[in-house]
Amino acid sequence: MNQNNQLQDEITKELLTIKQDIELKVPEFIRQGCLELKVDQISTQKKQDIIKCLGGNKYKQDKQFIPKLTECLLSHLLRMKKCSLQSTNINPTRPIYLGQLITITMFYYEDKIIKSYSILEELTKFINKQIHIYYEGIRDKLKFIKDKEQQLLNQMRNSQSNNDKQNETQQDINFLKCYCHSQPGLYVQIKAKLNTSKILQCKICSQNFHGFCLQINHDIQDFICPYCTLVMLNPQNKVIDQIVQSTFQQFLQFKNEKHFLFHCPVKYKGSQIEIRCLRIDGKDGLNEITWPDYGELQMNGVKLAEFKPLSINYSVKKRKDDSINITNHIKHNEQNRITLIEYKSNEELKKQFRIQHQCIYFIGIFSINQLNAKEFLLDIKQYHKNYLSIEDSFKLFKQECSTNKDVKIKSIRISLLCPITLQLINIPARGRFCNHLQCFDLENFITAIDDQKDKKIWKCPICKLKSFKFLIDDYQQVILELISENRLSNKEVEFNENGEITDLVLRELCNQQTNQN
Repeated sequence: MNQNNQLQDEITKELLTIKQDIELKVPEFIRQGCLELKVDQISTQKKQDIIKCLGGNKYKQDKQFIPKLTECLLSHLLRMKKCSLQSTNINPTRPIYLGQLITITMFYYEDKIIKSYSILEELTKFINKQIHIYYEGIRDKLKFIKDKEQQLLNQMRNSQSNNDKQNETQQDINFLKCYCHSQPGLYVQIKAKLNTSKILQCKICSQNFHGFCLQINHDIQDFICPYCTLVMLNPQNKVIDQIVQSTFQQFLQFKNEKHFLFHCPVKYKGSQIEIRCLRIDGKDGLNEITWPDYGELQMNGVKLAEFKPLSINYSVKKRKDDSINITNHIKHNEQNRITLIEYKSNEELKKQFRIQHQCIYFIGIFSINQLNAKEFLLDIKQYHKNYLSIEDSFKLFKQECSTNKDVKIKSIRISLLCPITLQLINIPARGRFCNHLQCFDLENFITAIDDQKDKKIWKCPICKLKSFKFLIDDYQQVILELISENRLSNKEVEFNENGEITDLVLRELCNQQTNQN
């Protein structure tokens, strides 16, 4: 196994060296692209507009444009890269393989900001072309790495002691993130119970979990695993990076303290650092931050929070817990120590207070960017992946009308009023996991969540499914804009069995608009 780890480290080191080399060359690729595409010849006003669109400040002299464009475009592309990495479930902090290297190093250009200026799209394509040329130049090195990866794969296969063990490993490979694999020997102890356990698949990362391990014995329509839940519990506190790998922890009867030792690099200085905790209890534990009922959290020996249990007679069912910000207590480039303590209680205390002991907790530490409602809305709107195209939206309407049911649907009606304010929708959106056609106003939804004083409950106001991510419906957006521009009185829109708008005036306007696009 040590030999496998050594070979894995060698491969990872080689790939990270290539990745870092490409990242150092990108600014030069941008400057080369500016020369080849003659970016400097566009009008001064357009130059200023491009810099502003990329989030940069005004520059004074024309000769500052190329350096400013290089800086702003690189910054924007790196933000987009983080977004694309998260969407493909690649964790840059884990060992990478040759097949992932191109995904990690290529830049994403299918977003509205890049596509709003053809010169930015051409520049991004030029950068990706130069990266491809770079790969062509190190073809022999890439072949050497590929041979090493094959060697590693062969060693891992040969390390299986017998066919039974190999089949068992293959069978359970999709459960490696589950609690049963979190402690040495635990899987073997509970293996018999896992054979009859419900299988839960995360809607986001597609990893499998045993219902038995998470104490869930019922079907969950929108199951999201503890790893993804910790990251997305409050999307306004946007996770930039994970400081400490999220882990399962359980207090035992004879040991009521858990310690975490970690280093926080200087690169996180100035960032907000948060520690988050879920309780695996089969109830609210996978939906809300939950700390031990009775205990405290320490950071480098300083008490940051004390957890007090609710009285048995208290009308509120659950204590309102939240993430804990540890930014001001972090020592950068030094060892930090977090201690989570569960106070011991006697039978007398348990009669007076709601106290659960020996629970399983899931804990992670993250670098975050705190966004207000306006910033969060802009963050959603800037990424192409958060939009449902007119074509895809039209397919949904047509599919809903033509679905094989006992009673054939001749038409469907969709309200254009936001269920939150009952006013005409401005930005029509749904949660990414919602199955209904009805939209809510994204701005109203975010504002309503932002106004909640205690905890943020990110659930669709229509179907109540979790709404951490959103899709803005471009088709309904066009319909709403046409109603507003032409001062129509429509408060709802009806679609026939072919997915077409039944209102002839609105249909004609919509056809004209979509044909222009």
